Amino acid sequence: MGFVLGWHFAFIRLAAGLLTVVLVATLVQHLVKDNEAGSASVELDVSEPQGSFFARWGKALWQLFWSTIPVYILAVLVLGAARVWLFPHADGAIDNTLMWVIAMAVAGCLFVIPTAAEIPIIQTMMMAGMGTAPALALLITLPAVSLPSLIMLRKSFPAKALWLTAGLVALSGVIVGSMALV
Repeated sequence: MGFVLGWHFAFIRLAAGLLTVVLVATLVQHLVKDNEAGSASVELDVSEPQGSFFARWGKALWQLFWSTIPVYILAVLVLGAARVWLFPHADGAIDNTLMWVIAMAVAGCLFVIPTAAEIPIIQTMMMAGMGTAPALALLITLPAVSLPSLIMLRKSFPAKALWLTAGLVALSGVIVGSMALV
């Protein structure tokens, strides 16, 4: 990243990324409490698993596939169609304003980006005229969360935890991007 965007971007990403991970995880843990059920006696039927290991593994994999992949594909297709409006052509229109920092932080929380793919995306958008502040907002939010990942985790985590995580990551992007405005 340092060679492509510059070492100052790499340092900001490292420091802000570590701070974001620690603060978001801590805040979500403290603000979203597990539903603590009273100590009730529960009878468990601990019997031998049915079928071979590979049969059980295949069944679990099949259930996981059908509960996540269709949602993922649909979310990626919808976001791909909305990309034109969420990431407009950066012919100097995405300048260093708070409005664009907020817009890019929110948009960055929506899209699925492969690991490290945000670096050439941001480089290309900056070469097309995007300002440094919105670029920093994208640099923090693009790799952190995405709408498809949040949708796929909806059965494993409380909705409050997912909304709070997305909101705090977007806020982190806004804060980091806003620092470039000063």
